[in-house]
Amino acid sequence: MGEKGITPVNSGNSFLRFLRRFPGVPAAVIALVMLVITGNRIANGYVTFALMIVGFIVILAFGIALSKKKKLTDDLLILLLFAVGFWIKLCYVLYTDITVRQCDVETFVEGNYSDYHAGYILYLRDFLRLPDFDVAQHGQFYHPPLHHFLCAVFLRIYEMFLPSGTHNYECLQTLTLLWSFGCQYYMFRIVRLLGCKGRGLVNAALLLSAFPLLTVFAGSINNDVLSLMLFFAAFYYGLRWYREGKFKDVLVSALCTGLGMMTKLSVGLIAFPMGFLFIVRFFKDIKAKRGIKSFGHLACFGVIAAPLGLWYSIRNLIRYNTPLGYVLKLHYLPQDISRYSVSQRLFDFYGFPIEDFYVNLGSDGEQDYNIFITQVKTMLFGYENCRDDMAMSLTGYGLLILTLMLIAIAVAGIIYLAVTLRKRGCAFEEIALIILFLTEIGSSVMFSLKYPHVCSQAFRYDFPALMTGVYGIAALSGSKRVEGLPDKGLRILCAAFFVMSVFYYALLWTYVKGEVVVVEPTW
Repeated sequence: MGEKGITPVNSGNSFLRFLRRFPGVPAAVIALVMLVITGNRIANGYVTFALMIVGFIVILAFGIALSKKKKLTDDLLILLLFAVGFWIKLCYVLYTDITVRQCDVETFVEGNYSDYHAGYILYLRDFLRLPDFDVAQHGQFYHPPLHHFLCAVFLRIYEMFLPSGTHNYECLQTLTLLWSFGCQYYMFRIVRLLGCKGRGLVNAALLLSAFPLLTVFAGSINNDVLSLMLFFAAFYYGLRWYREGKFKDVLVSALCTGLGMMTKLSVGLIAFPMGFLFIVRFFKDIKAKRGIKSFGHLACFGVIAAPLGLWYSIRNLIRYNTPLGYVLKLHYLPQDISRYSVSQRLFDFYGFPIEDFYVNLGSDGEQDYNIFITQVKTMLFGYENCRDDMAMSLTGYGLLILTLMLIAIAVAGIIYLAVTLRKRGCAFEEIALIILFLTEIGSSVMFSLKYPHVCSQAFRYDFPALMTGVYGIAALSGSKRVEGLPDKGLRILCAAFFVMSVFYYALLWTYVKGEVVVVEPTW
């Protein structure tokens, strides 16, 4: 049983079939060509803007030409949406310096192995060995090393082609650009695998292809985006294994899970939805007298995923007595929100979204302390604050209103999934998606309460929950059970979100951050 529910590309067009099956290949080629030509940085913003406009015009013209010839199938429309999504990510990388909108990266300085992600990458590049010190005393070095190792190797290879003594750390955004594109690709494949078709698939593509935080991730040099791509890949192949029972799928899922945990331990949360699928499959196979096969696959999954994912943590526990699951604690008073109660953290909405929709990190004397408000803000804008720019603020506010409407619809979609499970053909897979959603939301709330700082509430910590929301909206598309929400209205809403997301991050190249005045905390 393969993936269904999409209008097929003309079988005579082998290039389009190739794009559908392997979109990462042309994406990687374009990313590498742009790296060679520009070094991943275009200092002149007008050149970047012109490049963006030309790319969008070419894609739009191709779509219009197909439409006039009545050849614009759902499949081709989705490919065009993916092209736009990749193009805005690429242009974002070109106009975004590697020091801008980063999380715990800081600056790359030769010979300075700082306690941030930049220092971690340089350490591995220069010494090609694991840290030989207590990682709990050195900031971001407690993270498993896969992302940093890949960056270190890529940086070494790239610098072989540079003049001696010169460096260009911007090249690392080539990797994160591809990881970000991979996230949207695997999320879309999950939606398609679960049987969404036609309008539902197009709506999913509209939501995913230019999702704001994925654009930010394209230029972010920390380990978030690689761990997320591996999470979605592991879940996708896990779903395929549940449906078809093929050993190669459970093998790939185990490898992606282990490598994901070797990037960031939070990928281990996939054990909850995957564990549910393993249990269901096991009992189904017992009834069919094939239980030993499922048990063997489960054992193989554990034998592969557990050592890959946990060896670094166990090494640090043995050598330096670093606790398993250790997380660096932030000692920064402006972000400290420990004085707020649990009820305030969960239910106090303090004027949102009318008064402010950019994150308040405490440096200006204001703080975001509600977990869900902060998650909405960070899923759209990261930690960026453009409130001193009228154009950015107006565009951002429009994007926020659309997002709040879509969140309400996504919640309705998840409820719809839960109450109609028996009436559709993939109930257990949808239960696994709901388990994924609840696990990620619950984990992020517990994490935020345990580490009471503004940045601990960011959506990047439970980004996989987006998968369930997108599927919920896709499942609602065309459903007659949702009164007052015409399918055409939902399509317009998803399309408006797509256009506004692209417009916001196309406009962002014009933004010049004003001077940040740090206010002494009074709490």
